[in-house]
Amino acid sequence: MKKLLVVLLIAATAVISYAAANNKEEAAIGEKYDQVVRKQLGAYPDDRIQKYVSDMGQKLLASVEEPDFQFHFLVIDDPMINAFAVPGGYVYVARGMLAYLDSEAELAAVMGHEIGHVVGHHSYKQMQKSLGDALLMVAGLGATVAGGGGGQAAAAWVTATSTLSALNSAGYGRDLELQADEFGLIYSADAGYDPREQSVFFRELQFKERVSGVEYHGFMASHPDTVERIVKSKEKADILVNRGGKFAINREQYVKGVEGLAYGKGNRATKTPPPYVLKAYSANKGDTFRSIAKEVSGDEGMAFEIAVMNGLTEKDDVPAGMLLKVPVPRQLKPEKKPG
Repeated sequence: MKKLLVVLLIAATAVISYAAANNKEEAAIGEKYDQVVRKQLGAYPDDRIQKYVSDMGQKLLASVEEPDFQFHFLVIDDPMINAFAVPGGYVYVARGMLAYLDSEAELAAVMGHEIGHVVGHHSYKQMQKSLGDALLMVAGLGATVAGGGGGQAAAAWVTATSTLSALNSAGYGRDLELQADEFGLIYSADAGYDPREQSVFFRELQFKERVSGVEYHGFMASHPDTVERIVKSKEKADILVNRGGKFAINREQYVKGVEGLAYGKGNRATKTPPPYVLKAYSANKGDTFRSIAKEVSGDEGMAFEIAVMNGLTEKDDVPAGMLLKVPVPRQLKPEKKPG
């Protein structure tokens, strides 16, 4: 009996040591990749919005028992409708995604999904399949990548970044994406947000993708798994809601929270900012999306974009008093004249 206990203790210690080593690798990989993200995409330069999103992440983490990593949340200066996570607790949300989310509950669902990928070690496991022992070099545990040191390590790092980039754009496959959806539902509900808003966001994204080709995390409108994903999300959310509790959507809080967010494409190389910023606009009686686009945005052709980013279609009636996210031209500060 004592020998059995000793064997079990040794086995348990080995498992813990293996997990600790893997977590150390993941954290190192994430730290290196974070430098790439910040260099290539850039952190969005607004402390208020950074804090707004980071606070949401911390709120969702309350459901994660003893997280393996110290999580880092960052809004990146990218106009794409995108959010992704990398090993080691690094979660990114593009400003383009923030523009098209329509409530704090939807933001919670998206961030919860990405936290789920980290908690499930999804990207790390995929990298293990692709790189094997080379992950030691990538993490800097067997060789140094920084400064170009070590040809094999540098080559492994190129492969690692390519693998992560592919996962961030194409997704992790049906089973892991569904698992991350489940994490997102649980974290959202535990944080007090309506988990049913996850399926609402999926439907809105599906519509947006069909008409304009937007892609997020392997969520393909033409793929049969998309319908299954929406249905499963709704079914599981209903189960969570039926257990009881108060669940918030917080739409107006969200619109106010992202007011002033840059919208559209800019050029970091020439330091040209995006042409629009979001304004929280309270709709008047008789407003249409075309009239709002023309009178508030200054471009009637933006009616479709305004409708979709507020969870509606261009033909829908606009309820009086509804608070909308509306892109308005950026007021550029005049250059100071010399002398």
